[in-house]
Amino acid sequence: MLYLVAAWLSLQVTDVLASLLPLPKWAGSLVVLLLVLGFPITLIASWVYEMTPEGLKLEKDINHSQSVSHETGRKINTLIIVLLVMAIAVVAVDRLLPETPAVADTLPPEPPSTAAENLAPDRSVAVLPFANRSAREDDSFFVDGIHDDILTQLARIDSLTVISRTSVEKFRGTTQSMKEIGDVLRVKNILEGGVQRAGDRVRINVQLIDVSTDDHLWAETYDRELTTANIFGIQSEISTAIAEALKATLSPEEQDRLQGVPTENLAALEAYFLGKQSMAKRTGAALADAVDYFEQAIELDPDFALAYVGQAASYSLQTDNGNLSPKDASALALPLLDRALKLDDQSAEAYAVLGSGLMRSGDRDAAEGAFRRALDLGPNYASAHHWYSLLLRSHGEYDAGLKHIQQAIRLDPLSTVLQTNLGTVLFELDRPEEAIAQYKKIVEMDAAFPASYWSLGGIYWTQFGQLDEALTWFKKGLERNPGNVKITAWIGLLFLDLGDETEAERWIDASLENAPEDNFSLWAKEMLLLFQGEKTQAREYAKKVLEQDPTWALSLSDLGNQDLLAGFAADAGARYESQFPMLFDDDHPKIDRLNVDAAINLGLVMTHLERPTRAQLLLDSSLDYADSTSKPGLHWYTIAHGIPRQVQIYALQGKTERALKELRQAVDSGWRGLWWYWLEHDLTLESIRHEPEFQAMVAEIKADMAAQLVRVRAMEANSLVE
Repeated sequence: MLYLVAAWLSLQVTDVLASLLPLPKWAGSLVVLLLVLGFPITLIASWVYEMTPEGLKLEKDINHSQSVSHETGRKINTLIIVLLVMAIAVVAVDRLLPETPAVADTLPPEPPSTAAENLAPDRSVAVLPFANRSAREDDSFFVDGIHDDILTQLARIDSLTVISRTSVEKFRGTTQSMKEIGDVLRVKNILEGGVQRAGDRVRINVQLIDVSTDDHLWAETYDRELTTANIFGIQSEISTAIAEALKATLSPEEQDRLQGVPTENLAALEAYFLGKQSMAKRTGAALADAVDYFEQAIELDPDFALAYVGQAASYSLQTDNGNLSPKDASALALPLLDRALKLDDQSAEAYAVLGSGLMRSGDRDAAEGAFRRALDLGPNYASAHHWYSLLLRSHGEYDAGLKHIQQAIRLDPLSTVLQTNLGTVLFELDRPEEAIAQYKKIVEMDAAFPASYWSLGGIYWTQFGQLDEALTWFKKGLERNPGNVKITAWIGLLFLDLGDETEAERWIDASLENAPEDNFSLWAKEMLLLFQGEKTQAREYAKKVLEQDPTWALSLSDLGNQDLLAGFAADAGARYESQFPMLFDDDHPKIDRLNVDAAINLGLVMTHLERPTRAQLLLDSSLDYADSTSKPGLHWYTIAHGIPRQVQIYALQGKTERALKELRQAVDSGWRGLWWYWLEHDLTLESIRHEPEFQAMVAEIKADMAAQLVRVRAMEANSLVE
């Protein structure tokens, strides 16, 4: 009895100390274990020994005619009462005194997004790449295709959380334990398996594992004739069995989708698998191969909806990973998606790619509808969350965009593309230091991934005005993807900001040589010619840019400036009206990211056309939009890459002091992007251009650029020596 009371007191003391001292989490468990082990020892000792005035003695050595058991019992009872009083006191102290946080609790809390990501949902599953157990190594594309399809099937189940292909691919052939993989991917269950193809037979064996216990929740082997019906049937059975094992609810619509057979042509399915394998490589050459494979699948089965989706996605991806313009990509992709949805209007992939194309074409409402439908059909489709995030952020809805990119990362935690986008959102939310930390984390995750280097370069250039540091990161990124014409052009534009015309021309011409029709390269050449004072030639390049994208902001502005200087304000107005009719028809024009720069420049044009009321309405509406967005300029990689819009608007409204104040804030904070264009060429700033304070800022930037150019040349010289 004395032991039990003392044990209870020990536990109370341990509990109190745990709240005061940085004890490890296992300290309490250790105390309990020791007390439990001590109890049988105490029982044995109390049976064999007895307490006497001379101390502990063996029971057999005591003269029982002179036993002192009653006296010992009285002492023990007194001791028990004392211990009980002490235990009550300890409990009272614990309850009544204010709680002192443990050392770990005094640390800054993790951001909500990180804390949420650390929680593995109960019905979460990762499907590891399947092992190829066929005799032929060439069958790997077939094995990967089945793995990818099972992932797609599971991703359609709303009550499951399914990790995307990009992240599970990192564990191909891994020797890590299930628990280690589960911790990295933040899942509670893992599906692993293998595929064996022999002649006209296929065998697929799979097993579902609980990562916390390493127990097999379910396992099955499927051995059937090699037909498309059997392959899709096996995939459906596996998905249904996993849902049942994890106690996930399948809606009738989800059950119907799981039973679908996309094609009955085995050769078409194999061509489709080859296309998916090529598309996953995300290089220009591989995407071109993917287009050809999907075309073969379509020729073999003209009703194979997924093949149309794959081909459309391959075209769309070439805008960022190849040399296809957004306009050309949309023209090629949209008819394919229209055909795919006519064949199967339950395809989440089709709606997601459609939303991406509509977003690029500027149809915000239709794009949003497509993304929402994609997420209804495929709630675990990380790319749909990613692209929807881009749409929301492009319209200033950064918080909503952050939520969707965080969800995409939960579904695909090892995707460097998604992690890079998280850095971009942080930058958009005016948290550049956090963005830099995020991008550097990605460099550590995957040193070969170029976008993180480019993103770091963009922040150092546009946020901090450190062009020398930016150039270092740009070149590191270009080393990892030498064929990227956009970054090649950006380096040329950076040299224009530094004032090195020779280097700028070398980089921009290299970009055009690699992709003569790339719109970004054409625009960079337009900027170079303006810098060189070749306005007539620059005008021709501006026209080429606008042929591909009639809404390209700086080319529209450049042509408008030249028209106004030549006395052709009506021509400039007509050009804006043809592309932005909403700025003319509404007494309260709706300003957004896609038309705000046009609205500001149209305000300038309306002033020249002697329509001051219309000009003022456009400028007031543009100012409301500019003030409501978290950042005054656009992202570093967008077309405008420019001066805070408030500077332009206040200058056009004749509010000189406010315009100069906004410009001073921008210059002091590090704004340098295309500074020479805005401060020396653009007509929106004409009213403040001769102000002494304005001229002082121009001189300040020129001196800064000259000093940075000296550092750049020193760095380049050192690299040549090394």
